[in-house]
Amino acid sequence: NDSIYVGESHFVIGKDTVFSEKISLIQEGNKLFYIPTVNDQNNGLPVRFMLTSSTDKQLVFENSKHDFPQKIEYTLITSDSLVAEISGKSEGKMKKETFSMKRMKKK
Repeated sequence: NDSIYVGESHFVIGKDTVFSEKISLIQEGNKLFYIPTVNDQNNGLPVRFMLTSSTDKQLVFENSKHDFPQKIEYTLITSDSLVAEISGKSEGKMKKETFSMKRMKKK
């Protein structure tokens, strides 16, 4: 509808899916939330990250109370590629993971 977008993300190595999540972008009033749900994390429950910063090329979502990550950033690199970065403290240490993505053409 006019306030919710949904999608799925899958990380595949060879023919094996090693990670998948369902994602919702929800607008509530003037706030935007990024809400991932991963089956084997957080007891399969969704986690809300609120948009804290945005530009034409970057969106930053944060949830300081989540175990890891506390920050999710999406940065547009070109019209067909972007980088997602998750970061925050994990077991008392700063940690960051980066995922480069490129639009694929349907076969």
